Formats: sequence, C-alpha cells, structure tokens
Amino acid sequence: MKNTKFSYSMMAVVLSSALASGGVLAEDTMSDKASMMSTKAENAAERTGDKLDHAADKAGNAVDNTVDKADNLAELTGDKVERAAEKTGDFMNDSLITTKVKAELLGDDAVESGDISVETENGVVTLSGFVVSQENAMYAIEVTEKVEGVQSVSDKLKVKGDDEQSLKEYADDTMITSAVKAKLLTDDKVPSLGVSVETQDGVVQLTGEVESAAQSTQAENITKGVDGVKSVKNDLTIKQ
Repeated sequence: MKNTKFSYSMMAVVLSSALASGGVLAEDTMSDKASMMSTKAENAAERTGDKLDHAADKAGNAVDNTVDKADNLAELTGDKVERAAEKTGDFMNDSLITTKVKAELLGDDAVESGDISVETENGVVTLSGFVVSQENAMYAIEVTEKVEGVQSVSDKLKVKGDDEQSLKEYADDTMITSAVKAKLLTDDKVPSLGVSVETQDGVVQLTGEVESAAQSTQAENITKGVDGVKSVKNDLTIKQ
C-alpha cells in the first residue's frame, strides 16, 4: 500500500516536471516567434521607408525638373517678348518721327510742304517730292534735322519747273506708290507695315525687313503687278 502511494507521488512529480518543462518550452517558442515577427516587421518598415524615401526623391527631382523647364520657358518667352517689344518700339518711334517732321514742315511758312512726302525708317527720314527751289529744299532738310529722334535725312526732293512732264511723272509715281502700298496691305503673307515703298520714274524701290525670302519674293511680285510699274528694286532684308 505504501509502495503504491509512493508510485503515485513519483508520477505526480514527473508530470509536474514535464508540464513545467513544456510550459517553459512553449514560452521560449512564443518568445522566439514574437522576436522573429518583430524583426520581420522592422525589416518591412525599413524597406517601406526606403521606398518612400526613393519615391520622395523621384518626386523632388521631377518637381525640380519641372521648375527648371518652366524657368527656361519663361526666360525664352521673356526674350521673345522683349525682342518683339523692341521692334514694335522702333516702328512706333519711326511713326512718331514722321508725324513730328510733317507737323514741323506744315507749320513753317517758309516751306511749301504740300508736295513733300515724309518716310522714316530706323530714324532715317526720307524727303521726296517737289519744292519751289533748291534753297527751299535745303531749308526743309534743316527743319527736318532739328526734329527730335532724327538720325539723318535722305534728300530726294526735286525742284519744280515748267516741265509739265516732270509734274506728270511725279503724280504718276505718287499714284504708283499708293497703289503698291494698298496691294501689300491686302496681302496677308507680307508684313506691309515693315515695308517702305518709293517710286521714281516708274521704278519702285522696296526697303525694310521681312520674315523670309518667300515674303520678299511675294512683295516684289505684287509690286510688279501694279499698273505703271516699270521695274522693281528689291532692297528688302531678311530678319535674323
């Protein structure tokens, strides 16, 4: 009977030890798994962080590139606007000079300006037409030279005479010039505001700037087609 009780006691001790060992083993296993999961989570978080950093770098570079392109575009656009403004300013200045010269000639009683034509290009004023004498022509030039903005004066004035043929030729030349200008204005391929037209004895001279050789040829062909034009001197230049 005592041996039986002793056996039961030993079995209880063994079972308790086994259970205790199993509990420790289970606890160690759980701890190992938890540690592994924690490590995996940290690695995953690190990889995710790297990806986010990489994506942020790419986004930052893309933004920088976009800003650089925008700056370059703005700079190019600004240059074009500035050049266009300069050209427009030159044209407006020439128009203003022409207006001032005409006003000075009309306001001076010593100048018979009714037959004087005034054109300006880059500050160079061209006087053409007829005056009563060579002295009157020189005086008209002096008046023109005193106008603000005038760089120089091109004298194409003629002295009126009793030769009716000369007067008729002048009238014909004036009509031809007007007709050529009107034709150029109606053509949408030629920048007519940049083209100056002068006619002498039926010979038409074209000066100024155009965008291309095609526009220069077009302006010349239009001029040749005007009645009364004997020939065309094409001095148009191509813009660089």
